[in-house]
Amino acid sequence: MIELRVHGRGGQGAVVACELLAQAAFLDGKEPQSFPFFGVERRGAPVTAYARIDDRPIRLRTAIEAPDVVVVLDAGLLRTTPVTDGIRPGGLLLVNTAADPASLPAPRTVRRVAVDATRIAIAHRLGSPTSPIVNTAVLGALARATEVVSRAALGRAVDEFVPAFHAENRAAVDDGFEAVRFADPAAPSPAPVVPGTAPLPPFPEGPVASVSSRTLRTAAWRTLTPVLRTDRCTRCNFCWKFCPDDAIGFDSRGYPVIRLDYCKGCGICATECPPKAIDMVALEGGMA
Repeated sequence: MIELRVHGRGGQGAVVACELLAQAAFLDGKEPQSFPFFGVERRGAPVTAYARIDDRPIRLRTAIEAPDVVVVLDAGLLRTTPVTDGIRPGGLLLVNTAADPASLPAPRTVRRVAVDATRIAIAHRLGSPTSPIVNTAVLGALARATEVVSRAALGRAVDEFVPAFHAENRAAVDDGFEAVRFADPAAPSPAPVVPGTAPLPPFPEGPVASVSSRTLRTAAWRTLTPVLRTDRCTRCNFCWKFCPDDAIGFDSRGYPVIRLDYCKGCGICATECPPKAIDMVALEGGMA
């Protein structure tokens, strides 16, 4: 049996990815199981989903604590969430990123794979340029990296269970399958570090508020990052007045400083800024 855990953000299709994977496995003649876990149901908030695939009926009905495969739809989660917790030795980490897979932080025994699913999704107009839906491209890469399901079965699952954009999603599966990149097994693996995040319990129910909220980083919600243009800023302080998360301070000259550890990317500061000195920018993973 293969157990998979998928980490993403609300709106990226993490839950649908596991459902499509399970449907494709069924079409391949296997026994699948998929289920999600929801924390805060908000676009951009972290979402976790799970899948099991076996050649025999699956009797387990428990959370997946030691996955064989971890899939990350947003590379920014590598810095805010302990995505590799519990991953089995010899397991696989697949991340949606344009970066070198050898740079992905993971335990030394874990194989690392990358695919630029964001570029593929944008090319096929899946979602928007700032909020692309990357799940089908990532599933294509997963099929290539693990052979847990066939590319043909994924294509059939897209046709039967995706409500729209069938041709575009099939093309994304194919492009993800071809664009997957593998890290050199001899390349050193950066240790996974998640500063300022509370430990997760065995069943991943989200960060545990066992310390002051000031020590918890809440930026995992962000999909767009505010960038200040000091050439336009008049230091009117409107951004600070309207920020709902106390994520804005000031430097010694009186210019705003955005505390990206706490900014959730709501964009209120950019909307309320009279001189329009703040741009909301889509960085990789929504992080700076």
